[in-house]
Amino acid sequence: MNAGLLLMLLATAPPLTAGDKLPAGDIRDPQAFARIRSYCMDTRGLSDFDRRIVKDFLNAESKPKHLLTKLPWRLVPECQEAGHDAAAKVEFVPIKVVRAVVPQGAADEVPDNPYAVKVVLEVVAAGSQELVYSVEARAVINAVGPADASAGSATGETINPVLEKRDALYHAFWDLINDVRQVRSPPAK
Repeated sequence: MNAGLLLMLLATAPPLTAGDKLPAGDIRDPQAFARIRSYCMDTRGLSDFDRRIVKDFLNAESKPKHLLTKLPWRLVPECQEAGHDAAAKVEFVPIKVVRAVVPQGAADEVPDNPYAVKVVLEVVAAGSQELVYSVEARAVINAVGPADASAGSATGETINPVLEKRDALYHAFWDLINDVRQVRSPPAK
């Protein structure tokens, strides 16, 4: 494309406003995504340990004034039962962490656990099992660092892996909530 034509198209496009935020996740089918009113949590592919983390997260965050009450979808207890529009699936994926900057006074060695966790959250349509939405999120906290360091020290970053997974789940669902709101809200004129 001609550079002049590209600049002209950019100059004539309406400016982005604060409400024109791009979705955090990948909305594969916006119409199907907007029609979802109920969902279940499919934990069949998870280990017993990870299944328990997800169950505890759902129990804690479904309480009044917690995260999942902000999602305009109703949580159905079991995916095997009928009566839900979509199923949400999560996968905990270890990712290798590379330090770009070592804090002053920190040992110049590779952390004992050079991995962090990200969550891949997918929403599939109940009838067709087609992927409607997906998002990836990392925990703000992570379990990277020397095992003997205290959590409050300047160099110690050791965090309970359960907390790290719950934090990553929190951020994935927060992105989902914001994307659902964005799809459901009427376009600004």
